[in-house]
Amino acid sequence: MFSIAVCDDEKIICSQIEKIILNYAVKNNEKIDVQVFNSGEELCRFFEKGQTVDLIFLDIEMNVVNGIEAGRKIREGLDNQTVQIVYISGKDQYYRELFDVRPMHFLHKPIEEAELIKDLRLAMKLADKLGGVFIYKKGYETCRKPVKEILYFASSNREVIMVTEEGEEVFYGKLDEVYEQVAKYHFLYIHKSYIVNYFYVTKFKYEEVTMTNLKVLPISQSRRKIIRELQIEFAKEGIM
Repeated sequence: MFSIAVCDDEKIICSQIEKIILNYAVKNNEKIDVQVFNSGEELCRFFEKGQTVDLIFLDIEMNVVNGIEAGRKIREGLDNQTVQIVYISGKDQYYRELFDVRPMHFLHKPIEEAELIKDLRLAMKLADKLGGVFIYKKGYETCRKPVKEILYFASSNREVIMVTEEGEEVFYGKLDEVYEQVAKYHFLYIHKSYIVNYFYVTKFKYEEVTMTNLKVLPISQSRRKIIRELQIEFAKEGIM
């Protein structure tokens, strides 16, 4: 579970950021928890209780305890050096003041969805929430394969064929269960018989994809619209 705090005294901004994050989580099969705070004091009290998150989207211009003061409290007063902080503001004059807080990034208002998602993915990568391994069974053995080495999966009767850069591995299973594991790593369920790794697709056509091993795989008619929507979503994230 990747945990995020959104802190802004404008409730409409909090709602916007929360909606973007939760939509991203659903589309990418990610487990993300979002907590909303409407003041710097609330956020500080949360951390003072010994709780933490992986990432904070933190507004700078807030009354009483502003974002810079809250960030310093978290970093210096509570000695939390691991949480990633993305500051949000409609102004540019704070860069020098933010130096000691070590923010990961700075987002301008109005918030652009694509920029926010880029920061979310970077924070997840830094927290080692992306990457990972695919776990499967062969007989009584439990096997593991880094997902970055997998080109695609194909089903044949009750068997699943896992195609990697080194060759093929066959095990008993269902593609639906495979997809539950790998969807968050940018795998696409293009056909009832095929799940492909987006990063190994060299060419997209309306009805088929070409993989790096030159294999051409069909996109079923019922999945063409969602595959196209996912392509657009990945492009917004800067994944080409």
